[in-house]
Amino acid sequence: MKRPMPYDIVASLAGHDEGNLFMVIGCQAGRLLLCDGKGRPMAEPKKKSPRHVRLVRQGNTPPETDKDIRTTLAQAVGQTAAKEGELLGER
Repeated sequence: MKRPMPYDIVASLAGHDEGNLFMVIGCQAGRLLLCDGKGRPMAEPKKKSPRHVRLVRQGNTPPETDKDIRTTLAQAVGQTAAKEGELLGER
């Protein structure tokens, strides 16, 4: 399994934020620094073990603002829902 890198989109697998999407904005002492642009802005990232997240989508563009993060995460939610619908045979 590929280790999440900065600007990737990940889903939390454990903790009170389980199921939420975050953007990785960095790494520090073996932990990922995660932001969602609202509850966890870039100024106060959440530190989380890489074992407790799943890579949803690779990213490559650094966000400039918290709004950029929210927009990117909203697009990832839409794409993930579309893929799950295709797997279930929905249109």
